[in-house]
Amino acid sequence: MKELASLVGQDPALSARFLTVANSPALRRDTEIKSLDHCMVVLGTRLARTLATCLAIQNVFARTSGKAQYDIAGFWGHSLRVAELARAFAAKMSCIDLEEAFLSGLLHNVGQLLLLGGVGERYGDLLRLRIDEAVLCDVEGPVLGTDHAVVGAWLVDQWKLSSFMSDAILFHHKPVEEIIDADVLSRIIWASQIVSSHNEKIYLAHNDQRPDLAAVESLLGLDLIEIETIRGRSFENVALLAAALGVAEAADPKTLPSPFIPFENIRPMVNEAHSQMEAVVRDMALMQSLQQNMSDLCNEAEILLAVRESARILFGLGRIAFLLLQPDKPALTGANFDGQPMLLQRLEIGLDHGHSLAAAAALGKKACSTFDGERPAEVSLVDVQIARALDSEGLLYVPMCTREGDVGVMVYGLSAAQFARIRRHLGWMTNFARLAAVSLESWREKRDKEQKIEADLTNRFEQQARKVAHEAGNPLGIIKNYLKIVNRKLSDENDVSLELDILREEIDRVSHILLRLRDMTEASPTTDSLDINCVIEGMLALYGETLFSSCGITLEKSLDLNLPPVRGDRDSVKQILLNLWKNGAEAMPNGGRFVISTHDNVILNARAHIEIRLRDSGPGMPADVMQRLFQPLDTNRRPGHSGIGLSITAALVERLGGQISCKSDAGAGTSFSILLPRSKGDGE
Repeated sequence: MKELASLVGQDPALSARFLTVANSPALRRDTEIKSLDHCMVVLGTRLARTLATCLAIQNVFARTSGKAQYDIAGFWGHSLRVAELARAFAAKMSCIDLEEAFLSGLLHNVGQLLLLGGVGERYGDLLRLRIDEAVLCDVEGPVLGTDHAVVGAWLVDQWKLSSFMSDAILFHHKPVEEIIDADVLSRIIWASQIVSSHNEKIYLAHNDQRPDLAAVESLLGLDLIEIETIRGRSFENVALLAAALGVAEAADPKTLPSPFIPFENIRPMVNEAHSQMEAVVRDMALMQSLQQNMSDLCNEAEILLAVRESARILFGLGRIAFLLLQPDKPALTGANFDGQPMLLQRLEIGLDHGHSLAAAAALGKKACSTFDGERPAEVSLVDVQIARALDSEGLLYVPMCTREGDVGVMVYGLSAAQFARIRRHLGWMTNFARLAAVSLESWREKRDKEQKIEADLTNRFEQQARKVAHEAGNPLGIIKNYLKIVNRKLSDENDVSLELDILREEIDRVSHILLRLRDMTEASPTTDSLDINCVIEGMLALYGETLFSSCGITLEKSLDLNLPPVRGDRDSVKQILLNLWKNGAEAMPNGGRFVISTHDNVILNARAHIEIRLRDSGPGMPADVMQRLFQPLDTNRRPGHSGIGLSITAALVERLGGQISCKSDAGAGTSFSILLPRSKGDGE
């Protein structure tokens, strides 16, 4: 991600676009995203690749207005030099985030790009004057009614980025006497663009000739020799980068005063055949690259998000929604994913030509708009609702369909002026919607195939499990019958008879587990009246020697003799105790102390419970294990320990209507508390 962020950071326009998407309501969470590293993590490689592809295609194939074109290599170099200087100065001052400083420097002149795109010819006339950038800022106001610093700050405000970043862009051409009182980031960006624009050795300049350099010294707390060293190192970094990208002219700091170099390029006349061929090539490039990218996405929501952001880039329309065909009936409803208006998710539009324009577009497989003079259906109240949900003057419906059938409709909320602008691109937009439909259908086919494979594997597993359960049942039956024979040979006074009864009970419990495995059913809990103390004593008779005594573990019991019975499943209680005893014994391989106690009348949620408390003197559990104690652990976390025993234990306690909790301190052991509700009428 750091490498990807570094690559994106070489282009101000690309950085700006990615930050816009990452800070959009669909992706942004609690905090604003100010660094490209964080931005790339939020977007992910798939969405980032899709957006970059769209920008590249748009850049190659979009027609420019008029004859004037502009080489922005100078703009690129100037922006990157200021960014590198800002990051270096921020590092020297150790007071602000380095990436925020770099990003502010990279975007400090982004307003020029907006002015060039919005009022190209008028702004081009100003650029041809080749005046100093600070003077250009003063000239922009009277001619355009604004300047590039104001426009750039406005844009960053629209992205909901840091107010300090916006201020730094707004103030970067302020007079010396005003910038002194600004915040640290603004002072760094102001100083960086001053240092970047100085062509000679800075330490040779005289303060009386360049008062701005004297201000830089004061603002940064650095002398001119140190500033010159930082500048040289930063410019070397930019030069290496520019050479690698093949834009060597951007590496030379001795650029024209304006970072744009205008030139005239007379476009050859093209006939209709060439225009059609260009459209075909453009659409093929779009389809091939985007379809390849979208095929890698993981779910339907990711595909729709990628389609929406791609459409925003390609067609310059911000309000986009999706109505998808329901699988079980002929109706459209809003797709459920982040950023889709909630109202659309509640709508259900029947596929009737007379019902709405949305239905007409889906059935007719042809784009239609509320601005069309002739429409396949009247604008209905449903269409009005959708326009209100998108906060738009009107709507454009573009069908999403494949050769096999309909998938849904893309909905663009737009104004009459926007519709007039994009009307000539309806063919392109229709092909794009078809691409989106193909991507969705391909993902659904892949999902269905994976579900079928999963079902087949599950069926094979169930068959194999039934065979294993059947085969294991036979030796268990033989062992149980043999225990009966042994028991008959023993006298009634022999203590072993009691242990044999406990052993037969455990064999029955294993048999029940195997039966459930054979029948693939959940255990049906019984509601026996349980004497918890007797259950504990019986299990200790069977497992106490193996788990504790033979391992050098001292066992202590403190059982409440007045403990009332509880109603629950005996097998579940045994499984809970065995899992926790086994874990406690494993925690003390070199011996220790294990305490088992029971207590009555513990109140929880105004109801009386009995408590089983288990405590060991082991090393305790790590903090990361405690955070997800009753969930299965990653098998790589501790070899031989999946954590599944505790997750089963928690589920069994919950099924008994009880509650389990744990305390563990490093070096002080671990204790578990199990609360089981007392039977109704037992002292309540």
